[in-house]
Amino acid sequence: MQFRLTYEGLLLATQRDPLTGQQDKRGNHKHDIRQVFHAQLKRLWDIVPHLKEGGGSGPNALVMGGAPVLPQDIASVAERHGLYGWNFVPLVTQELNLLCGLDILFLRPDRPGVVLRSGDIDNRLKTLFDALRIPEANEGYYARGHEPDEQPFFCLLEDDKLITKVSVETDQLLQFVTSKRDMNEVRLVITITLRPYELHLGNMQFG
Repeated sequence: MQFRLTYEGLLLATQRDPLTGQQDKRGNHKHDIRQVFHAQLKRLWDIVPHLKEGGGSGPNALVMGGAPVLPQDIASVAERHGLYGWNFVPLVTQELNLLCGLDILFLRPDRPGVVLRSGDIDNRLKTLFDALRIPEANEGYYARGHEPDEQPFFCLLEDDKLITKVSVETDQLLQFVTSKRDMNEVRLVITITLRPYELHLGNMQFG
């Protein structure tokens, strides 16, 4: 399965992971990006038949290796990922056993080859990867309200550790995407490729 997510706006660097008990200083920024991907992923689940219908799940699902295949419809996935008063619907989960590859076209205002002036590319990608996954406790979702169309809330990843391959091409952004003309602005085109690591009834539609 292959599809594309896009993002244009600010992408700020994550300098380091918060210490235990410390709030994530980029929590609000990651939420803003996460909302952009939520809208696109929600539409993906609505237009792809095997996602909308829950794949091979349901009361007649077969048993593999002694364990039932967990239902993959939206309501069931959201129920299994209820956190912080939110219900998340990740597409890539441990139970689906998928390989997730990202091919990123990363456009930013700096001329080609200049990466330090607008922030380190690796640290900005860290912010992006965090925004693609379900949030963590230190991002303040216990106190964050959700919009009417954000329950459930769609994410690409249950955990960013499920990313198995990343390819990044950087180039110059020739048109600013906000009125601020900020050097941290980006336009991203992210090609996501999913395929099963081990094929079973729950992930065969991704093959």
